[in-house]
Amino acid sequence: MDEKKREMKEEGKILRDKGIKLSVDNADKAIDNWSQKAYKFFIDYIKDKEFFMTEDVRIASEGLLEAPPSKRAWGAITVRAKKEGIIESVGFSSVKNPKAHSTPATLWKVK
Repeated sequence: MDEKKREMKEEGKILRDKGIKLSVDNADKAIDNWSQKAYKFFIDYIKDKEFFMTEDVRIASEGLLEAPPSKRAWGAITVRAKKEGIIESVGFSSVKNPKAHSTPATLWKVK
C-alpha cells in the first residue's frame, strides 16, 4: 500500500473513533449513564448467542433500554466488548433494516 493510501486509511480510523466517542458521549449526556446500561444489556444479550450483529442487540433493547439520540452510540458499546476480548469480528452480513438497502455490517462471534 502506498503512503498516501496508508495515511487516508489511518485518517479514516481516527475519524471513525472520534465519531464513536462523540455519539456515546452525547448519549451519556442525554441519558444518565446510558453507556453503562447499554453495555450491561449488550453482555446479557450475547450470553446465549454464538453469532450476532450490533443491529440485533439494538433491536432487542427497544422498549427495555432508553434509546440513545443516535443509533451510532451502539458502536462504542460493541468496540468496548471487542477491546475486552468478549467478541471478535468474523466477517460481514447484510443488515435487516430495509432502509439500509442490505448494506453489509460486521458479524460478531462471542468468544
